[in-house]
Amino acid sequence: MTSKRMNSIIQEDSEYLFQNYGRLPVCFARGEGSFLFDVDGKRYIDFLSGIAVTNLGYANKKFMKRLQQQIGTIIHSSNWFYNREQIEAARFLNELTFPGKTLFVNSGTEANEAAIKLVRRYGLSLEKNRFKIISFIDSFHGRTFGSMSATAQNKIQNGFGPLVPGFIHLPFNDITSFKRELRRDRRICAIFIELIQGEAGIKPANKDFINELFSLCQRNSIITVVDEIQTGMGRTGKPFAYQHYGIMPDIITLAKGLAGGIPIGALHAKSYLAEHFVKGSHGSTFGGNHLACAAATLMLKELADARLLKQVNSLSSFFFDRLHELHEKTPIIRDIRGMGLHIGVEIDRPGLDIVKKALNMGLVINCTSEKVLRIMPPLNTPLAVAKEGMKIFSDIVLNEGNSG
Repeated sequence: MTSKRMNSIIQEDSEYLFQNYGRLPVCFARGEGSFLFDVDGKRYIDFLSGIAVTNLGYANKKFMKRLQQQIGTIIHSSNWFYNREQIEAARFLNELTFPGKTLFVNSGTEANEAAIKLVRRYGLSLEKNRFKIISFIDSFHGRTFGSMSATAQNKIQNGFGPLVPGFIHLPFNDITSFKRELRRDRRICAIFIELIQGEAGIKPANKDFINELFSLCQRNSIITVVDEIQTGMGRTGKPFAYQHYGIMPDIITLAKGLAGGIPIGALHAKSYLAEHFVKGSHGSTFGGNHLACAAATLMLKELADARLLKQVNSLSSFFFDRLHELHEKTPIIRDIRGMGLHIGVEIDRPGLDIVKKALNMGLVINCTSEKVLRIMPPLNTPLAVAKEGMKIFSDIVLNEGNSG
């Protein structure tokens, strides 16, 4: 039962905004730590982090102090001028990843668009017509036309007319298909891959597949682009997901948790690739402005502190232990997947009803790929809060199993 205040918000949303989001009937007014509070003052435990964005939770004192300081000096000046905050953020990113250079944009889809342009420009510099890009079925790389064309999901692409040409979609975790395509088409310049397919239901890549894939790409001068938009910034228990696999990509793309909720995206590439974006070849008005990069620098500094990743891995063990215990108690759970605090619980029925019940009981989760419940709390969630949230989650799932 929604309140009078909430009903008014829903009505005004319908009147003034595009209705392209399937919103749930809650409007959050503030946050504190790992908790959210709606306009009626109800408290919720956050197991979603704004879809892996608010990695330090809400009203974090260090984060607020840094943003207030930056707002009081300069927010934006455009990329016509040098920007110390960009340089600082790029330096920290360089230290946490691999030697290279960084381009800042506004979002994940823009980071992938920039990567598409860069790898094509590089491929065409090698030989005529070397412009094709391989991505993998059930991937998600964004919703602008280039990134949507790389996204191998019909539900994302349908209804928008012809896609950007030059994309090849192959089965995930299938090295035989990749080898076959490599023999068939010599115009491939790059691959785009998520090491954990988030929107497909938290599906990790097989390590043997990744190792052979990257080896073949290296031998054939094919650029490897790892989409770390959802898996980066400590979400998987390491700074970046590729570090679990013992590989070194040519490019990574970032967004979501990079600035803790301030809009930003980034492309980080080996220096020899960055040289192909000459002056005037790419740009962004807001990309990497002073405020966004100040926020990113703080988040990167926090990520460099070993204590944060230690907490992520400790919390991860707690969640997976509890979920496996729950799995033994009810047949509703089919599988538990993920790394760190990037967790998917596949169930035997559509999950939206469970999401709604959890919300009603004060727990924020979501459902992707119809039947996969995602658990992605802030990285610094206290264990006591994690236990409280898991109690709500377990009670709902057990009740569903018993009534089903």
